[in-house]
Amino acid sequence: MITQKEIAERLGISRTTVARAINGSPLIKEETKRKILELVKETNYEKNYVGSSLGTRKSKKVYSLVVESKNEFYTQEILRGIKIISEEYKAYNYKIDIKTTDINDPKKQIKELKEILKKEDIDGLIITPLDRDSVFKILEPYLDKIKVISLGIRLNKNIPHVGPDHQKQGEIAAGLMSNLLRDGEKVLIIDNGDDKVSSKLYLDGFMNRISRASLTIEGPIDGGGIEKSVELLKERLKKGDIKGLYINRYSHDILDRIEKKELTGIKIVTNGIGKIIKKLIKERIITLTVMEEISSEGYTAGKRMFEMLYKEKVFKGHCDVSKSHIILYENLED
Repeated sequence: MITQKEIAERLGISRTTVARAINGSPLIKEETKRKILELVKETNYEKNYVGSSLGTRKSKKVYSLVVESKNEFYTQEILRGIKIISEEYKAYNYKIDIKTTDINDPKKQIKELKEILKKEDIDGLIITPLDRDSVFKILEPYLDKIKVISLGIRLNKNIPHVGPDHQKQGEIAAGLMSNLLRDGEKVLIIDNGDDKVSSKLYLDGFMNRISRASLTIEGPIDGGGIEKSVELLKERLKKGDIKGLYINRYSHDILDRIEKKELTGIKIVTNGIGKIIKKLIKERIITLTVMEEISSEGYTAGKRMFEMLYKEKVFKGHCDVSKSHIILYENLED
């Protein structure tokens, strides 16, 4: 019988991509999926659960504490990735119970975590730790009993982690901004603080790279939140000397409240993605955005947990960094 590895070798792709196509994952391109499934049919490949010792193992229960961001798209994509891997591996009695907590309420997450740890059926935990020190202190006595993976925010150097390099993404955004502008042109940078996941790191990376460009830098200026940032930006745009704009947090909400004519001729670069950012790119207000593979982060965290629980793989200190993508009008997908 042909194996997934042999199918992958024939097509010059990874075994993971083959497995995703066979399991019906939407995380690969339709053209790639079509080629894989055609070869699967030609070679009479049969998915074999019974032949694997994994299929007969007892069920494993994983709890996932995912944060609810103001950017609903981010939250939904993380959840989508986790649900996809849970569905793909359900034949192995692998179950993921997802719970969400507000990104601005670390105390509630701590309370939820303590309740989860009381459960007798817990085998693993996937968590985006809002208060890293407190979360690790609570989890430390349980690390010999349950498997833990951090998602989005790194918990500890000894705990497996899945997430993007937010600082690098900020650097990429700044590098692209410097290429969009002429020497000496002015870039306005508005800082709306730390969301405990990405915004501070985005800004750190952006400033690290943009400071080396031959541009005039104004900021980072404290935005003071969405409404104050809107007023600040409107006043600043009246001077007419701003050629580039970067906002590390709430950019979509702020830009959506500004008249398009006021932003004409300004190169706007952002980090992240969502419905409003997509709309603003379509309207040619945002020039481009740098984003990570959000759903693949949830998917990868669930997969790594499966490998730890069922295959006894060790990922101590391991870090899966998701790829960065540059999205602009020309390659924007609905």
